[in-house]
Amino acid sequence: MSALGWTILALCVVALAVVAFVLIHRIGQRGGGTLMLRRRFGPEYDRAVEQSGDRRTAELKLAEIARRRDEFHIRPLEDRERADYVARWDALQTQFVDDPAEATRQADLLIADVMRSRGYPEVGFDERVELISADRPEFAGSYREAQAGASSQVNDRGTEKLRSSFVHYRDLFAWLVDDSAHAKPRRAKAQDSDRTAAMSGSDRRRA
Repeated sequence: MSALGWTILALCVVALAVVAFVLIHRIGQRGGGTLMLRRRFGPEYDRAVEQSGDRRTAELKLAEIARRRDEFHIRPLEDRERADYVARWDALQTQFVDDPAEATRQADLLIADVMRSRGYPEVGFDERVELISADRPEFAGSYREAQAGASSQVNDRGTEKLRSSFVHYRDLFAWLVDDSAHAKPRRAKAQDSDRTAAMSGSDRRRA
């Protein structure tokens, strides 16, 4: 290759590098930069960096998730909707005593239904987790754990995994049905229900 050819090639490489830098910088700005991404995604920021092995790559992905999430109008549930969903959840808590596997499977479907009602898009599990991570990152890990244990077999060990999954779904559900963006899961009431269900199950086994 002639000297002119090498010069042109070098200029092209430099130009591509400049374009890439500008794009990365702009995407980072839209997502709010490192500090804003850390604040918004919390533990999910560290998880993304660990998975990608590169901070810049992780920030590009998180900035894109934030941009995608902000395109949607997420609304609180109406009173009637909330009452209907709470009634469905209460029924699942009762069902868990006799059929933990099916109750846990239905809990996963219920979460997806509530998300659609609130304005989240109808997408697959992985993207639902990403969108939740942009709103309440502390629930993203719980959602993954819930889904991972939902397919456990019904035996001593499997039932405990199903119970753990169901609790994770419960906490996510409590946030989704609440009007406040800063609401905490209503743990006390749910834990009372758990204890009641566990006692009922023990009584039935003794019978």
